[in-house]
Amino acid sequence: MVWGGNDNAVQKWVKQLTENDPNLTSLHILSMRRLSQSDLKSIFSAITHNTHLKTLYCSGHAIEQEAMDHLSEALTLNDTLETLNIGNAELGQHDDLLRIFAEGLAVNEGLQHLDFENKGLNNTALALLAPALVKNTTLRSLNLARNELSKSLDQVLENIRSLNLSGNKIDAAGARLLSTRLENIEDLDISNNPLMDGAAALAEALGNNANIKSLKLIGVTSLNSDDEEDMGDSTHGNPLMIKLVQALKTNKSLNRVWLDRNGIESHALEGLNILQSGLTELRLRNNKVDDQGAKWLAQEKNVTDRHIHLDLGSNKIGYEGFGALLDTPWIHHLGLFNNKINGLPDILPELKSSTVESLDIGCNGITIEDLGAIITVLLQDGVPQLRLLEMGGNAKEEEMEAWESAIAQLQEQREELEIAWKRFMQEQQ
Repeated sequence: MVWGGNDNAVQKWVKQLTENDPNLTSLHILSMRRLSQSDLKSIFSAITHNTHLKTLYCSGHAIEQEAMDHLSEALTLNDTLETLNIGNAELGQHDDLLRIFAEGLAVNEGLQHLDFENKGLNNTALALLAPALVKNTTLRSLNLARNELSKSLDQVLENIRSLNLSGNKIDAAGARLLSTRLENIEDLDISNNPLMDGAAALAEALGNNANIKSLKLIGVTSLNSDDEEDMGDSTHGNPLMIKLVQALKTNKSLNRVWLDRNGIESHALEGLNILQSGLTELRLRNNKVDDQGAKWLAQEKNVTDRHIHLDLGSNKIGYEGFGALLDTPWIHHLGLFNNKINGLPDILPELKSSTVESLDIGCNGITIEDLGAIITVLLQDGVPQLRLLEMGGNAKEEEMEAWESAIAQLQEQREELEIAWKRFMQEQQ
């Protein structure tokens, strides 16, 4: 239930919570909704003995001491609420409120997901919460994204499986400390932090980890880690990739990796055998991978029933790397948006063993001549499993009629193929 307007909303929902209405299992109170401290006290008190509400999102609302007292008491007695997000971006500045909240959190026996994204938490605030996080035995997911943390957690959180620390200020020392606290983590996002050479240390630690499944390290090799225009520093990005390649030789649990904007170059990919790892998704957008890197990624030609998702958008890959990747019998989604796939030769590989089902080659400067070469391959049973072809941002306005005719010819013979292409190159740029 989303709670926005309605003057009687507070009374209505407090009544439902107090009467333990089984239909009220989720309550999202929008930040634009004006709530008094009295309203918050009533809501938190009503939750105390409720057994049906599973999710409470009350983000963006300031909480004062009396209201926090009521919430802490509710957490002490309620063991059925599973997901909680409360407070605004100034919460982390109030040590007294965090202490009160921590008292209830420490003994709570129901919460599984605590979302403290953008709460103004600093290192002191985290230190106040840490003992309660250690004592709590039911929490599985902790979101601390977009705060002011420069240190990671000092303690091992034995029960936490999903940890989001993205968008903080965690440095190399924090990354090294975190690398010793990962044994139970399954899902880690520490993107947009200036980890610098600490990123490689963290990747190296994964070699002995048997639990982690998902790793997001987007933009962690530059001091401007939160700047999406910053492509990252190869000085730290290449060691990160090299250490990860080594770790994947022994780590078979990790299946999803995002390493966008880290300045990773092709030579760092040498030795990576995706099929011998546990990877099912690898994302390397906005790096410095060229044709040689693409060829190294595509070197394994064994057939597998695994569906590999590979995204290399905004790199430096040309038609040679494009052909090598398309010719693999194990990639099912191939993302090559905004590369350099143009100037194709007259004769292309047959690509009849390709398993690619979804292909994105938008914004590559593909000409009408290049399109003709691609269509020739597709009409000769190349890339036989292809079902979605994205080519937006290539066609020039003056070539629209020629593109229209060529695409129509392709779709007439490959009716199963969905093609998205009608965004002009000028508009995309």
